[in-house]
Amino acid sequence: MKVAFQMDENINFETDTTFALIKEAQRRKHEIFVYVPNNLALKLNQSIALAQKVSVDDFGFTSKEDVTIDLNEMDIILIRQDPPFDMRYITTTYILEKTTALVINNPTEIRNCPEKLITSLFLELIPPTLITENISMIRNFCHDYQDIILKPLYSYGGNDVIRIQDQNSIQVVVDLMIAKYECPVIAQAFCKKINTDKRILLLDGKPIGVMKRVPKSSGEIRTNMRLGASFESIEMNDRDTEICNKIGPELKKRGLIFVGIDIIDDFLLEINTTSPTGVVYINKLYSKSLEKELWDAFEEKAIRQLSS
Repeated sequence: MKVAFQMDENINFETDTTFALIKEAQRRKHEIFVYVPNNLALKLNQSIALAQKVSVDDFGFTSKEDVTIDLNEMDIILIRQDPPFDMRYITTTYILEKTTALVINNPTEIRNCPEKLITSLFLELIPPTLITENISMIRNFCHDYQDIILKPLYSYGGNDVIRIQDQNSIQVVVDLMIAKYECPVIAQAFCKKINTDKRILLLDGKPIGVMKRVPKSSGEIRTNMRLGASFESIEMNDRDTEICNKIGPELKKRGLIFVGIDIIDDFLLEINTTSPTGVVYINKLYSKSLEKELWDAFEEKAIRQLSS
């Protein structure tokens, strides 16, 4: 098959899920093309990209050949770029909608389902939540719940996630956040049991791997791996299974084939629909090869799409 990866320019070759997927694609003899989002284009209503045809080893890219690719000639396109969810991001989804390839994940649905907004479909699974730019509403929310988290709605990776326990600091924090990100903020009741944080990976709405994420220091509330968190093995409990069972059918219906969810204190916090990570860490914990399971599913879907 011909496989294209729309990805960030700089990745960590040791820990990045994207690179694990690229290596497995090569093992399966697929032709691999990579390009960054700003090299995507719509020319005469045709989706193209300035890309590189690549080969890899365990340590990185071993060869790169500059090419222009017609995305309709690809069998599979994997969107593996980090947000932020901004107009550039949204424009890539419009362009990718015009391709005949299997796009993972469905570009229409990742546009419709930002990671911190899609959780609102499952009200009974999430902590009390408010999304707004209105400072009075945020103050009232803080008064009601006393201990809250503020974070920019369309950022990622733990950027500017701030705990608020004193209403006097709200105005400054909200003003700075809105000015920096030019989007509403999300306020949530603080989930105190940070030590219960789990990342669960789902394929076609079914869990395929789980890990516990441990903050870098005792005072840190963010458990993102890019911020130095460590990872440990853990079993899914009944609540985790309940959450997966409730969200799984909706994810599958929307073509959100490969996602990662974050659970803290038995609450669903985010559904990572664009570029979920964790494959390499989970493989190390449990001696798995999740990338093989993922590629089995991707290939089957691509073949089915081509034959329909």
